Amino acid sequence: MTIVVLWHNAETNQHCCAADTRISGGGDTATDNGPKILPVPVTCFEEMPGQRIWFPTQFRSFGFAYSGSSLSAMSAYGLATACTQNLSGVPGLKRPVSVAAVANLFRSVAQHYILDMSSRLAINDDYSRFFFKAMLFGFCPADRAFKAYTMEPSMVAGACQVILRELSTAAGAIHPMGSGSHVFTKLHDNREREHGDRDPIHTLQEMLAGEVQDDVGGSVQIGVSGQSGFRVLPVLAQGREADAPTVSFLGWDVATAGDIDGYEIGYNAIGFD
Repeated sequence: MTIVVLWHNAETNQHCCAADTRISGGGDTATDNGPKILPVPVTCFEEMPGQRIWFPTQFRSFGFAYSGSSLSAMSAYGLATACTQNLSGVPGLKRPVSVAAVANLFRSVAQHYILDMSSRLAINDDYSRFFFKAMLFGFCPADRAFKAYTMEPSMVAGACQVILRELSTAAGAIHPMGSGSHVFTKLHDNREREHGDRDPIHTLQEMLAGEVQDDVGGSVQIGVSGQSGFRVLPVLAQGREADAPTVSFLGWDVATAGDIDGYEIGYNAIGFD
């Protein structure tokens, strides 16, 4: 399972989202390099008057994070982002796409996959096998404010529905999600009470270092969303030698890939104390 945490950093005026990288199933670890925080690109196109030519008018990006079934979550993410990159409008439509509208699209696609996959299970199988929770967040150009939403499957009148709910983006509001939520909250409260430390990253690091829960592990992944959009940040880690730090995504050393036509992978990496 997982631990994902979303909060608003008042100092940098950004949404921050951090998670572990362990993906497990059936009691076993599938990988310790699993993505759980992903970008949501949004591209809007407009048709030129009198021509069958379309040109992009808006480029934006939000953040997406999930816990639960990786199969259904990543399927929903793939279909939903294919949609968000192909939005078309009539000539002159300049309306910015809101975080709420994109979150509702994700809710609809998530419900499709959860219902579709669950319908193929045998009668004695766990009906919640393909359930997942998710958060979609970022700076909303329509509201000119940071917005965040959570979507979660729920049984309503005997049927599964994915419920969308807005989250608080006020300073100090922290939103944990996943199987490690209760442990995270307990550790975080202890750190604040004993050390005055309210940094969610430090709590997540303590969880991973202490291996306090079998289905939470791997490395720290982090994404940030500001007024200019969302990006997953590379993580700077100290190597075995004092002068050999490594840059990684999902715990994978990007130096392994070498250069990409002369470009190195990663810039403005984040390091943790």
